[in-house]
This record gives sequence, structure tokens and C-alpha cells, in this order.
Amino acid sequence: MKYLIIILTVLLAASLYTLEVSKAYATNIEIYEIIFEDYDGDVIYREYVAAGADLSNFVLPEVESRNGYLFMGWSAELPEVMPFANLVIVAEYMQAEMRVTATT
Repeated sequence: MKYLIIILTVLLAASLYTLEVSKAYATNIEIYEIIFEDYDGDVIYREYVAAGADLSNFVLPEVESRNGYLFMGWSAELPEVMPFANLVIVAEYMQAEMRVTATT
């Protein structure tokens, strides 16, 4: 019985030591947002990404058509690595104008 208590005490001490060492080496993961907005500020797409994550294969969202306008692209390019900040990227449009001139 005495040996069993000693063994259990040693196992408990080893477990506590392992937990303390694990806490010392634990790292925080910071999560940020990438938000894609339409022309009027409506959120088209939102993604949560860890800071430092690779963004090279990130697929940009599709944009709905807007009457009388052409979608020109996004207000900014995504960086290759997620920064330690939220990103807000806005759809940019150009007004489409068609002129018809009749000559006689």
C-alpha cells in the first residue's frame, strides 16, 4: 500500500509538472477578419483567419451585378500573409454609359 501511494504521488507530480511546462510553451493565436463589402457597405463575405496565415490560395468572393455599373475589382489586393489586423475590402464599380448617336 505504501508503494502504491508513493507511485501515485510521483505520477501526480509528473502530471502537474507536464501541465505547467505546457502552459509555459503555449502560444496565443490571434484571429482577424477579412470582410468584403459591396458598394453600399453590405457585407458580401466574411472570413476569420489566423494572423500569419498564408493567403496565396484565398478565393475572392463573387459579386452580384449592379444595374448600370461594371464591376472593376476590389479596393485592395490581399497580402500573401494575413496581417495582425482586420481587412475591409470594398467592391469598386464604374458607371456604364452607352451613347447612341443617330446620323442622317
